[in-house]
Amino acid sequence: MPAGESGGDALKQAVQALAAELRAKVNGPQHGVGTFADHAAIGFIGQLEQLDQSLPWDDSVAELSGRIEALKTALQRMQLLVQRRGQGRFVEHEERFRGPGGVHGSSDIGYFDMVASQGVFECLQWKGLPLFKTVYDFSLYPMLLWALKPATIIELGSGTGASAVWLADVAAMSGLGSNVYSVDLTKPALHHDRVRFIEGDCLAIETVFDREFLSSAPHPWLLVEDAHVNVYGVLTHFHPHLKTGDYVIVEDSAEKQGEIRRFLAQAPGYKVDTCYTDFFGRNATCAQDSILVRTDD
Repeated sequence: MPAGESGGDALKQAVQALAAELRAKVNGPQHGVGTFADHAAIGFIGQLEQLDQSLPWDDSVAELSGRIEALKTALQRMQLLVQRRGQGRFVEHEERFRGPGGVHGSSDIGYFDMVASQGVFECLQWKGLPLFKTVYDFSLYPMLLWALKPATIIELGSGTGASAVWLADVAAMSGLGSNVYSVDLTKPALHHDRVRFIEGDCLAIETVFDREFLSSAPHPWLLVEDAHVNVYGVLTHFHPHLKTGDYVIVEDSAEKQGEIRRFLAQAPGYKVDTCYTDFFGRNATCAQDSILVRTDD
């Protein structure tokens, strides 16, 4: 195999391209300030570039001593990062299950870090109410709201109502006129000018959001499934009314992948937006591989 086509050379080229991308990001939109991850990645790439360039990095690292384990681990993480970046931003759902790092495989966020991410001694709060979001999703939603600028937000699973109020507040702080519709079996005793709390059952989703509402609600839409009930039926009900560019987020989705895959098999045209699922590392969100954007009508 020619040297330019070897796996080692391909990795080197991909890593060098990543380094250039990171430096451009730091010197461009970040105004010269790097994140912890920027500094760590660029520093590690610098170490790799000091190795014997005639050998694949795997072989060079294997010959080292001292910090060998740390360097080997860093190289493995870099290989995984390059693989993910190579998929592009919008990825078919099934592609996320191929190769290392699938939803039931490795994640950049450890198990105990993830389960502690809603809070340990107390739950995350918004306006004094418990907000059952991970700290990762707490950061992701505002960015998605700003980019999408949804006219309509539909939340299935109100809980205490804090999530709907938070989404409405964040949208308002971003200058958006989003209207939030939040449904649960028991309607929270809250009032917000931009939130309509609805008492309803997702097992009979057609009685909660009828055809007239779905035909008239302005787009773009952000649909958040957090009720954990009738997931396939819910997605199927909304599908005919979702338009290109609308987002569907299925939260706590590790145990819902079967229903998601069943839905997507019958309703192609959605892709995983890895800008959000991979923002902190593969599946560093409760919506594992299930931050979906509709890509066609």
